[in-house]
Amino acid sequence: MSTRAFWFSCAFAGRAMRGAALMSCFVLTLFVPGFSQQPPSETKKILTPEQQALQQQIRDLDAKRATLRAQAKQGFDAEMAREKAGDCKTANNTYEFNVCFGKAVEVTDQNLKSYEDAIRALLGLKYPDLTGGPPVPGPGGVALTREQDVAEFDHVEQLWHSYLDALSTAAFHRFSGGTGGPSFEMETHLRLVRSHMTELDSLYEMLLRH
Repeated sequence: MSTRAFWFSCAFAGRAMRGAALMSCFVLTLFVPGFSQQPPSETKKILTPEQQALQQQIRDLDAKRATLRAQAKQGFDAEMAREKAGDCKTANNTYEFNVCFGKAVEVTDQNLKSYEDAIRALLGLKYPDLTGGPPVPGPGGVALTREQDVAEFDHVEQLWHSYLDALSTAAFHRFSGGTGGPSFEMETHLRLVRSHMTELDSLYEMLLRH
């Protein structure tokens, strides 16, 4: 296939593509021998400084994306493993439960923040736009920009953190001022955070793994 024919097919498919997907078409024309316009016997085309800079930019973005995905996976896997192992199995009294759950909440919140930060950064990764035109509407309308994706994520997480605080407080109140209130509040916090991380993993599966 000639470069012209390949780019024509990419341009047609590009109406449904975004960012990294469309980049693949460009990179293939630069690196895959079968897509060169020139016969194998002719001299290999030398890239212009602009093309070389674009290649390097794409490599850097790909590397950053891989790093962010690894960060998200580490935070998620660590928290799922902690959930499976169980919390505070050796605690024997109210004081020990309060201390143990307090430490568990700190670790879980750190894993959640690392996970959220990685997803937010992935949503904001902006690959060069080779189309040169405005976004083409799809069957469901125009896709969000990277900036809009990030803003939406921030809004959703802000609402969810308010929900987390409200429900954890409600758990505390179930003990009507008794000594078991603090530990039950923290235990509820742990369950809600882990459940939310699973929700995010499902919602952003394509972003995190494909």
